[in-house]
Amino acid sequence: MTFTDGYLVLLPGYLVLLPAAPIAAWILRRRADRRWTLLAMLALTHVTLVVTLTIFPIPIAGQDFYRQTRGMSDDNVVPFATIASQLQHLTWDTFRQLVGNALALAPLGIYGPGLWPVLRDWRRFLVVAVAFGVGIELAQFAGSLMEGFTYRVTDVDDAIMNAAGAIAAFFMWRPIERRHLIERLAGRWGEAKPADEAANGAAG
Repeated sequence: MTFTDGYLVLLPGYLVLLPAAPIAAWILRRRADRRWTLLAMLALTHVTLVVTLTIFPIPIAGQDFYRQTRGMSDDNVVPFATIASQLQHLTWDTFRQLVGNALALAPLGIYGPGLWPVLRDWRRFLVVAVAFGVGIELAQFAGSLMEGFTYRVTDVDDAIMNAAGAIAAFFMWRPIERRHLIERLAGRWGEAKPADEAANGAAG
């Protein structure tokens, strides 16, 4: 259940699947309309991936060496400082970081307004997107405090890019949503199930 990295003993990210699996089963057992089910599964998948990539792996032993050699460092609370530096010294790695941060919360712009109609107002959605991004950074900072050294760098610019990506996805998805893409996907899913059941019946 654990693995090592340097002096650290770590809990792996796949442990997030333990709570995700029963939640997925609950979503499917609700037998709600297919559109809601697809959006709910997208939300669960997204949140599971975000937690896996931003919180895990979690150190559970071997922190003493890093507490003495690294301590609490490298955090950034100055808005746009990191973004400006990345743009000034643009490389493939910094470009990938910028794009990755922008895409991290993009799915929220799709399932958020779909599951909670109150978020169809872009101003309310903006508040939620910012809160989501800030929440990730605060969780990482809290984890570093508990570990006693900077295990995950806390950067306000990550939250800014997260929120910006979510807002961009929100506005990009609206014209696509008007074409009822989710309903079409749900309809095809529904059409495939009776066919599969008929095939199973014939096989039986």
